[in-house]
Amino acid sequence: MLKSIARPEIIVAMAAAIWGLFWVPLTVFESQGLAPAWVILSQFVAPLIFLAPFAMRRFRLGRPTGIGRYGTGLLVGGAVVMYCESLLITNVVRALILFYAMPAWGTLVEVGLMGRRFTLWRGLSLVLGLSGLATILGLGASFTSAVNIGDLMALVSGILFTFGAMQVRQSSDIEVFEQVFAFFFFGTMTALAFSLLPLTAPGRPPALEKIVALAPWIVLMAVGILIPAMWGLYWGSRFVDPGRLGILLQLEAVVGIGSAALFAGEPFGAREAVGAALVVSAGVVEVFGNAGKEMPDGCQHKA
Repeated sequence: MLKSIARPEIIVAMAAAIWGLFWVPLTVFESQGLAPAWVILSQFVAPLIFLAPFAMRRFRLGRPTGIGRYGTGLLVGGAVVMYCESLLITNVVRALILFYAMPAWGTLVEVGLMGRRFTLWRGLSLVLGLSGLATILGLGASFTSAVNIGDLMALVSGILFTFGAMQVRQSSDIEVFEQVFAFFFFGTMTALAFSLLPLTAPGRPPALEKIVALAPWIVLMAVGILIPAMWGLYWGSRFVDPGRLGILLQLEAVVGIGSAALFAGEPFGAREAVGAALVVSAGVVEVFGNAGKEMPDGCQHKA
């Protein structure tokens, strides 16, 4: 059993590191002539096509496929689609930091909806996370001029993801395949819906030769990266509370921010640096402040 040989936190952290570099293929595919909406669609449709035969086999055997998991599918899948869209609308660093203000929302969800105890450490984590958020958004300066639609999408996607993570945690008896298939199925539906909006209009469909040229890379992304990453994330999410999940996933922010600043020439000034430090510090405080105090149900690991 996977849990007997690997801690859920490690699996989640590995998946997060993979997602931290997800901006790279998105921008590469866009640079190859794919409009943003087609880029996002390709990253959800390809895994869905790969998983479809397994879903049909489960259907023939009378086992659930995951289509009925529209709650987690729409929340988590929709959140990731919105986050991906934000990566192509605003700069990568801002999108990453705003999305990964999740520890703040996770703390509020745990205390308000899951009955967790509000500790001093969680309070400090909340203050740090919200302070970092305010710094990045430029509150106290010119709010309307500082924030764009991509920023708002990144922020809202983090909130939706937190609620989706809570539902995943509360449905730990659901098979991972169901959750993964629901993610890509409803993510595809959400991506299609976004493609109809003016801000992500699909533009001209890619030419056949362009599709043929990029198909191997899209398939490699689906089979080698996206499906394994989401599988690990969903498996680990069943044993990690939303607040801690958001904190572990901040590894994506660290990897993404660092790689974007180094290789993509993304603007990364004093405000972004302070905001990133505050947001990441919120995760560090929560992890070390509450370590061993509140293990989630079913998360006691066997030796």
